Amino acid sequence: MSTRLFPKGLGADAYRVTGIAARCDWVLLSDWKQPRTCWLNRADTDQPKSIFVSLRAFPAALERFVTDLLPMLKAPFTLITGSEDVTLPNQTDLRWRPYNAAERAAISSILEHPLLVRWHAENLDDAAHPKLHPLPLGLVFPDGAPERGVPIPETPSLSIRDNRVLCAHRIRDGAQWAQRVQATTLAKQQWRAWTTVLEEEIGEAEFDDLLREHAFVLCVAGGGLDPSPKAWRALLNGAIPIIRRSPLLDAYSRLPVVVVDDWAEGCITPARLRAWKTHYELGAMRPNNRGALIEKLSLDYWWDVIVTDR
Repeated sequence: MSTRLFPKGLGADAYRVTGIAARCDWVLLSDWKQPRTCWLNRADTDQPKSIFVSLRAFPAALERFVTDLLPMLKAPFTLITGSEDVTLPNQTDLRWRPYNAAERAAISSILEHPLLVRWHAENLDDAAHPKLHPLPLGLVFPDGAPERGVPIPETPSLSIRDNRVLCAHRIRDGAQWAQRVQATTLAKQQWRAWTTVLEEEIGEAEFDDLLREHAFVLCVAGGGLDPSPKAWRALLNGAIPIIRRSPLLDAYSRLPVVVVDDWAEGCITPARLRAWKTHYELGAMRPNNRGALIEKLSLDYWWDVIVTDR
């Protein structure tokens, strides 16, 4: 499963259409370099059932979609947006400016369009509207997804892992990273007895090894609201992601994750770790249930969610 498109920064017509976007009838690409937008009628139809809009350059994407594409639609359609950490419908990511009046009006006109069936949005920041549904970003493939699919690693059973939590994430300057600073401080102090904190970045192979050694992994927002790709990678390696409650919960509740209300001292305790581990080692994370879990991480599964609204 992936909502992210590459290469970025070369113009909208340079993107490879992959992942969820490749399943859609129409695709509207966007980039901060010229050309800012590129529309692809991949199914050669004037009645698309599914439309993917890349929000990499969100001002251009929203304007082009509402001005040029929305008036062309004559049949019910499902909209999928993603490929950037900018959030919907309010834009709360601090690395970008808030939506201006025209962009807010564009979002409202899409939601109010009588032919819109559902809008599946990556980095959903408010799930109150009945047509808005969260969509996880899955994995990220800057160099393109492997031709033969993602290798599924052999993983030690959850039952033989220690009740330890892995804390491994980048922290940069700025308010955007406040949650990670808060979680890291707790991991080094109040949670230190049961938490492994990485002080420096490591290679992918070493990181995967650590995932397979731990029962739990902190997946703290910072580079976007979505806890993936780390949550996806943790599950592939048999570890349980710990995520914070957010409007994305409807998507992540389908997966074996632990949800905490906030990154506070009492949200993770040895007793809770034991209870969470017992719950999942007897259920979704049992070795004979691994095939079902891997299926829930797949592109086919999430495309089925989109087209059937299940």
